[in-house]
This record gives sequence, C-alpha cells and structure tokens, in this order.
Amino acid sequence: SLLPNAPRRPLAFEHVLCVSEFMRRYMVDEAGVPSENTRVVYNGIDLASFPWRDRGARSDGPLQLLYAGGLLEHKGVHTAIEAIGYLVKQLGVTDAHLTLVGGGPPAYLQRLSDRASALGVDRFITFGGRVPREQMPAVLQQHDVLLFPSEWAEPLARMVQEAMACGLMVIGTMTGGTPEILRDGENGLTFEAGNAAMLAQKIAQVAADPALRVRLAKAARRTVEERFSLDRMVDEIE
Repeated sequence: SLLPNAPRRPLAFEHVLCVSEFMRRYMVDEAGVPSENTRVVYNGIDLASFPWRDRGARSDGPLQLLYAGGLLEHKGVHTAIEAIGYLVKQLGVTDAHLTLVGGGPPAYLQRLSDRASALGVDRFITFGGRVPREQMPAVLQQHDVLLFPSEWAEPLARMVQEAMACGLMVIGTMTGGTPEILRDGENGLTFEAGNAAMLAQKIAQVAADPALRVRLAKAARRTVEERFSLDRMVDEIE
C-alpha cells in the first residue's frame, strides 16, 4: 500500500492493464502512473462454466437469496442480516430465505448468528459454510438473487459476474468498480452501502414482482456475454 504523504515518484510502467475504470483512476491519481500508459481490460469469466438457467417467474417456494464470499465486516454481511430482519418484521415479507456461503473470523460469524437470533429471523437464514470453488456454479443454480452488500471499494467483483451469468438477479452496492457492471433498473438493483432498510425494500420489490426479476436477470446475462467474457478479455490482452 502507499504510505500517506510519501514523496511520489513516477512509475515507469509502459503498459498498465487495470481490471476496471475505478482501478485505472486509482493507478493514475494515487500511484502516479501516467494516464496514457493505462488501459482498462475487464476481467472475464468462462461462460461455459457458469451456464444460464432460466428460472422463469416461478412462485413455488420462497425467493432464494444468496450471499457468497468472505464473511468479513468490510463485505457488509451484517447489512444483509439486518435487511432480513427489516424485511420480515417491518415489511411483513416472509417468503424469502437467505443462504450465506463462505467463511470468516469466528468472532464475526458469532456476531452475525447472534444478530439473526436477536432479530428473530434464524429460520430465514442458513449459514452454509465454505464451499469448494468447483461447486460454486451448482450453488448459484439453486438461488434466485445474489445480495452483494460490500462496503469497501471492490476493484471488480467476480462473484457479481458469475451470478449474472448464471441467471441470478443481483442487488448490490455501488462501491469501487461495481457500477461498471451493475446498473440499477437495467440489469439489477442497487442500494446504499450499509443501508439495511433500503436493501430490504429492494428484496421486497423483487419478491412482489417476479417478472422484474426475470427481466433484469436476462439483461444481466447479456451484459456478461457482451462485456465480461473470458474470450473478450483474452482478445483484448492479445
């Protein structure tokens, strides 16, 4: 990391590839890389490994929500827990279930579990633990919506790409490079980082309007196909 107030020396990199425009601006403004030496090449995913599943506007069973990633405070997982409490207690929506996939510090995991209990929403939340990387496509296929509550500046979240490719609708924050893939009302829904009430309202909106979820999920898949495929990334690098 860069030391605050340290003297800046121009970095003599002739070609700097950045995974997002957010990171390109950081490299120019904070790291001192000449702007003309930078270029954005978005990370891409193998679409064959994350196939589209058309969930349709189904109404059988609860809306299956997923959080996948590190169970870490800066990832905003506590906001998802609080949102489920608001969703059930304040908005009266009980046809949704959140599964948390991933691991983290025991103290934070206990904090999340305790908060779910305090809110009285234990039965609406499942702690799924760590899942091997190769099993993630199957996990994604079992869910309808990815919650992405990150509070830190994600350079470009791979999980968002993978979920969008598989047909999940994403409800996420707009930190870091996320606005470059997720657009509110076009291919997903967004909310303010740390705003559990706003997240709950977006979940309730999706639960009440399956057609909206389907429309946004289809647009999300097109976004990944057009701009975030592995083939496109390799072509641009070459």
